[in-house]
Amino acid sequence: MRAHHKLSFISSITLLLLITFSCSTTKVVSDWRKPDSKQMKFHKVLVLAMSQKTDLREQVENKLTKTLQENGISANGSLAFFGKEMETLPKTMDDWLPYIQQLKQENFDSVLITKIVGQEGKDAKNAIVRYYNEFFGSFKEDIMKNKDLYSEDEGFKDYYVHRVASNLYCICEQNQEEDLIWKLNVDIKQAFDSDYLVKEGLRLFSKELIKELKEQDLFVTNK
Repeated sequence: MRAHHKLSFISSITLLLLITFSCSTTKVVSDWRKPDSKQMKFHKVLVLAMSQKTDLREQVENKLTKTLQENGISANGSLAFFGKEMETLPKTMDDWLPYIQQLKQENFDSVLITKIVGQEGKDAKNAIVRYYNEFFGSFKEDIMKNKDLYSEDEGFKDYYVHRVASNLYCICEQNQEEDLIWKLNVDIKQAFDSDYLVKEGLRLFSKELIKELKEQDLFVTNK
């Protein structure tokens, strides 16, 4: 009898997972590239997740970095590259400048900033205002406006659609007013309220990210 209940429980969990993943869908909302950047190709990118939650940042940066590296792109996550000093995101532009200078010295020529934002499911009156749908012309503007993203203990609870937004910035053209080269916004119909579902959401986004990057031919690869 106990074996029967155990099998029923396992079957129920399996069914629940199948339903979850069968309902997980991705949709590219927007894919934009700076018109005069068609000849640009980057060599080394820093992957930066905008969140004050270190564990979430680490998950995002590790997954995206691994995906880029597996496809021949030279990439490092901000936490892996800078170490503990980057566990708390700098609060002012002056605080950021030494890190930007270090990136230049280490031959980084681009930064990929990624944000995960609750899109549908929670009462908008109670939701904290996000900046995922704004156009950030510069790296500086993006990191300053998003430095407190998810700084409160809100997380992703109750959202069933999330938008993952990645902006690629050039750090080799600081004399230009705008250094946003490419941006990708992807909606994922899935909860992000557990470690397992965060991993699944990142897997889905990574597939779209690398597909779009290959189409744009933005990086020099070693493959």
